[in-house]
Amino acid sequence: MTDLPLNDAYATLLPSLKNNKFFIDVATKIISGIKRVPPEFMPFEVDLRDDVILISILLVLSTSACQASEENDLWLLLSSYEDIGITIEDLAFFLATHGFNAKPSSNDSYVTVVMSSGKEVYLTPNGASPRLADLWMTPPTSKSGPVQVIPGDAIKINASYVMADDEEFIKSVSRYIMFPVTPLGMCYDGSEKLDSTYSGAGYHVVFLYDPSGFNSQGHLWIAVEDKSHSDTWLAVDSYYGVMTAKEYYSAPYSFSEFQYLDSINPKWRLV
Repeated sequence: MTDLPLNDAYATLLPSLKNNKFFIDVATKIISGIKRVPPEFMPFEVDLRDDVILISILLVLSTSACQASEENDLWLLLSSYEDIGITIEDLAFFLATHGFNAKPSSNDSYVTVVMSSGKEVYLTPNGASPRLADLWMTPPTSKSGPVQVIPGDAIKINASYVMADDEEFIKSVSRYIMFPVTPLGMCYDGSEKLDSTYSGAGYHVVFLYDPSGFNSQGHLWIAVEDKSHSDTWLAVDSYYGVMTAKEYYSAPYSFSEFQYLDSINPKWRLV
């Protein structure tokens, strides 16, 4: 009887797998289970059986790894973009341009993505929810498509606001918060905090957004309406505080809900 040396197993590994601890551990456990070989086996037969075992392990692991990697790549792609109005056709085209085998279903209710293994997954646009689409393991039963979540008049274009001049109102707004609310350059988070504070105090707040601000990174601030003098406003910057400069009372876009910003400025999400 002849012992099957484990070192022979390592010698047959592909160069790219020689340092792969997971692969080596699996191979070692399987080969260790074959303690002895019959005496009638010639050395070359032992080596051949060793090779077959390792190649089989390689095929199993590489197949599952490739499939998992492909699904992870798809999920990463979906998580990296937002488009509130994307359609089934648009989604299928977008995925195809990124190398996926994707096509709309016959009734345009979802997108089917076929992995290289033959496995199918299904995607439906999800409107304003996080990610570009929802992923399903079985075909969805209900028809999907972009849902109107923003009223047609929710976003104003190039609107101007009348600056409030009531001294008591200006003092009141200034006393609510200690500025800066957030560090310079974090106007998105800062404006959201300002909205929470002033809305919580019963004030009507609108967001003003200039995509060209801060070297085209975009600048967002708010305006607070004077309760005693309707349609007069006080601009507030999350870093500088109350602003009286004329440019703070008009903007390319203005809206009442922070979530509407994504429909103006689709964002790249870091994951």
